[in-house]
Amino acid sequence: MSYRNDYSKKIYAKTKKYQKIYGFKIGEGKHDTWNNEADAFKHTFGAAEISLTKGGSFASKLIGDFHEWQGRKDMGQSAGEENMDKWNNAIGREIANEIREESRYRLIRRENLDNLIAEKVIQRLRKGELITHPSDPRKYRTPAQKFSDEIKAKYHQMQEERKRRYPINFGKGHWVTIDGNHVFIED
Repeated sequence: MSYRNDYSKKIYAKTKKYQKIYGFKIGEGKHDTWNNEADAFKHTFGAAEISLTKGGSFASKLIGDFHEWQGRKDMGQSAGEENMDKWNNAIGREIANEIREESRYRLIRRENLDNLIAEKVIQRLRKGELITHPSDPRKYRTPAQKFSDEIKAKYHQMQEERKRRYPINFGKGHWVTIDGNHVFIED
């Protein structure tokens, strides 16, 4: 059996364990942890655990993205399901970073780590921060896309501030450049 299948079974077992403790929604049958709160928990918990135990956030993102690529390629996973999983994986990496920061100078035993991750995942689930169904309209954005959006928003904010500070109305006309100087010519 492959490491991937072993790990999937391990995360599935932990999802079932914590579902009994916290009572989040889970389905029935073969796909009881698909497209529901259990699915959101599973992905968020798994991404946090990988980040904390298998090489950091970069490794967690790489493994998670590969898993989603395989889901699309091999299992026909929809765009909504992929978005949901990538969103929740990103929240898992955020949780791992929080745990790293909070526990910087203390040792956390493995069983306590699982409980700590689960507690933080449940907090996020209850606040509505996780995506629990593929029809959720929120869209996953990579860190680079988020940064680009922040830059665009800041630029537009600066443009609006400039317009408020310097409300110049030149009337009808147009700007031209003559010998390197910008000149407004009225129509």
